[in-house]
Amino acid sequence: MPAPTPKRADKILDAAECAFAQFGFAGASLRHIVLEAKVNLATVYYYFGSKNGLMEAVLKRRFGPLHREQLEQLQKSEHEQAGALPVEVILRALLLPPLRLVGAPAQHRAVARLIGRIVTEPNPRTQEFLRSQHAGVRAAFLRALQLSLPDMPLTHLRWRFEFVTGALAMILCNPRRLEKETRGACNPVDTEQVLQEMISFFSPGFRVPTPAPSSPYPRPTFTAS
Repeated sequence: MPAPTPKRADKILDAAECAFAQFGFAGASLRHIVLEAKVNLATVYYYFGSKNGLMEAVLKRRFGPLHREQLEQLQKSEHEQAGALPVEVILRALLLPPLRLVGAPAQHRAVARLIGRIVTEPNPRTQEFLRSQHAGVRAAFLRALQLSLPDMPLTHLRWRFEFVTGALAMILCNPRRLEKETRGACNPVDTEQVLQEMISFFSPGFRVPTPAPSSPYPRPTFTAS
């Protein structure tokens, strides 16, 4: 497949990025994207092959640099500190790069919204591609958590890791909702504040001992009045 010229590629990808962030993969139409990019539909098909190909190009452009920054943050901390990293340091490396996007200029806030939207996007192909893009980051951070918490079974670490990434996706997808729901008490643009709140909430959760197997909840009983 031929590579698009940089200017034309950026126009198409920028328009697709905004559309996917606003409407999701299923809701975004190629017709809307080509109108915004001021190109014709044949051009999109020529360079990207399909709507799926366009989505993959958008994800590579945005998730690639983000994942590299997360891994660089983690590796830097590992080089600076001998032995296993504290959970707080691991979470900071994971959360800081994407949270920075929320407080960035408008263009980068759109990227944050795109990331949050795609993470929660139910489209199977999108999710599969996202998993393949995220696999290296997930493996590196789970490995760091295992070293930090060697007695914690991997299954429980996975659950808790998913809780963190789910909360992150919610903040990225619609940060203004958080501000509105809390009547301005929670400001998602304040990166350091959001980061500290998330770390202080989730780090103790990673250290909580695994729950013992329990019997099913008893069924409620009702008596006639």
